[in-house]
Amino acid sequence: MSFNIYALSLAVFAFCLLFLPHLDRNNRWVRLTIIGVLSVFWIRYMMWRLFYTTLPVPMVTGHGLWVWFCFFIEILVSIESLIFYITMMRHTDRKAQADKYEKALRELPPEELPTIDVFLPTYNEGIEVIERSILGCLHLEWPKEKLKVWVLDDGKREWVQDFCQEVGAGYIRRKEWVHAKAGNLNHAFEVTSGDFIAVFDADFVPFRNFLYRTVGFFIDPKVGILQTPQHFFNKDYVQSNLHLHDSTPDDQRLFFDVMMPARDGWDVAFWCGSCSLTRRTTMREAGGVPTRSITEDLTTTLVLLRHGYVTRYLNEKLSHGLAPESLPSLITQRKRWCRGTIQTMFMKDGPLGPNLRFIHRVLFFPWHWLISPFTRFFSFIVPIVFLWTGYPALLITHYTELVYFHFPAYLMNLFVTLWLAPRHYIPLLSSSVASLESIQVLPTVVNSLLTPFQQEFGVTPKGRMGRPDGQRHIHKFSFWTSLILLVLTSIGMLLNIIPESSPGSEGGFFPIAAIWATMNVFMLIVMLMISVEHPRPRTDERFQMDEEALLTLNGKDIAIHIHDISLGGVRLRQKDLEHHTISNNQEVLLTITNVPSITAEVVRTEDSVVHLRFKDLKGKLRYALIQHLYTGKYQNSSALRYEFFVKRLFHRIFSDHSHLYSPPTKAK
Repeated sequence: MSFNIYALSLAVFAFCLLFLPHLDRNNRWVRLTIIGVLSVFWIRYMMWRLFYTTLPVPMVTGHGLWVWFCFFIEILVSIESLIFYITMMRHTDRKAQADKYEKALRELPPEELPTIDVFLPTYNEGIEVIERSILGCLHLEWPKEKLKVWVLDDGKREWVQDFCQEVGAGYIRRKEWVHAKAGNLNHAFEVTSGDFIAVFDADFVPFRNFLYRTVGFFIDPKVGILQTPQHFFNKDYVQSNLHLHDSTPDDQRLFFDVMMPARDGWDVAFWCGSCSLTRRTTMREAGGVPTRSITEDLTTTLVLLRHGYVTRYLNEKLSHGLAPESLPSLITQRKRWCRGTIQTMFMKDGPLGPNLRFIHRVLFFPWHWLISPFTRFFSFIVPIVFLWTGYPALLITHYTELVYFHFPAYLMNLFVTLWLAPRHYIPLLSSSVASLESIQVLPTVVNSLLTPFQQEFGVTPKGRMGRPDGQRHIHKFSFWTSLILLVLTSIGMLLNIIPESSPGSEGGFFPIAAIWATMNVFMLIVMLMISVEHPRPRTDERFQMDEEALLTLNGKDIAIHIHDISLGGVRLRQKDLEHHTISNNQEVLLTITNVPSITAEVVRTEDSVVHLRFKDLKGKLRYALIQHLYTGKYQNSSALRYEFFVKRLFHRIFSDHSHLYSPPTKAK
């Protein structure tokens, strides 16, 4: 074998490993150059695929049809990749603007600041969810005479109205439930009058400085909406189920931290329906929130674009909320996004309608939902077909042909993605999660293309903390689909161990298919683990910290350090109490800065920590603690740490975790 076959791949690998990480990814010209080089490699590969591995195969045979079909699937993959890299050619960072605007706003006298209405649309969320949001909104920094918090209750619940009255929030209930969230917002627009409207979903809590960081952007008259990212104070379903709490970012970080700043550079950032600020006159001019699509936020963005207004994006954590806590709630959310974006294809207000620039049409078209579910599913089918039948996906005589043409493009694509999304993208995990979602969403894609407006709005269930019943739960569709694909792949690999009986071991495609199948096996194992939901016994998320507090024990005040805290209790540093007598079930008093003293009970003591459970945390005391914990001082964010990721995933596969599935009990 000639060294020249591998030379180009080695050169690409060396460049990506030694030089690419040191280039400035925020420089537009550097981005353009790197993406341009990647495009050259990919065009080189696709030209070879067409002229040397596809066109020579006649379509009149079964194998010929299969080869042409695989090439068509690869064209779809190329289109989706092209759209991603076009989007990533630009980048914005508006934090310096926010600093300038905040400084100017804080110097203005209160009477010169605009009036603001805060909308919290709610439907079926429990008190444990909406109380955080309502109290957080009431805690926003803004002159109180200029701020009004409104709870838009589509559930028509008396207890919500009573709670609003108790804490001082406004309450709006409409007579007829039509057009779901969009109709709820439109009704509230008509009965309120603030200059600006901040919108938060019922499970999101704004940080205190949210308004001062966002209002200033509207000095630009073409800004219609200011969108901020969605962050989460709980661990999402994948983080929790794979025990990757402290080693991987949540599922939405790639979109909000990487793609949205890039879309903002093209003026195609879009309203996400929450964590945003809107100019009232702009919404009035646009005719309110469109009601035909179940993704009313995306459609609103397109309507505003047609009226000459853009959605600006400030990539700064200014709120946090609840991520989907179970696989069904995650899939419900993704199916709604899928159907809603496909619906826009059939609407006059969609990307194919009039009065949009070409780049707007391209970047708002639902390429991802139309392509990804099909291509990811067939990425499992292609090696299975070869291993069982001997039908390769392309015509080659030796695997080195694919190494020479495809591997440089593959390497460049992988490393450029990692470069553009540092610490946001894990190939194995990201591909496994995306594939599992695609399998679940695929029927929705087909149904949405045939009957796009048949299904109504579906609310994403939130606030149930997964499965608190202490039982594992298998999500049958995703589990059995993953298991069947795993079995077919594994048996196919076994069939080809013995050359005399193997369907495809003699072809040049065999080494590639073997590597491909092995990668699929690892992905399918991760997908199976995700499909088995493990319980989360705790009802409140903990915030990690190392903060001083005061503990009153046996009549003595003791300075202590808090390890973590939730609405249910705290963990204290044991060595702060080593000279004091403390026992289980003992009652103590905990005093935290800015929060009245809280009565607590000692649950148990360990070598390094002491566990306390709060008692009688009700009324204003509970409200004070909620505002203290959730309005920006403490945050639960996980950064990608590869060494921990591998360790956690290995531990998740091979270790016993039964001790994690039962609620903690009192020590005897």
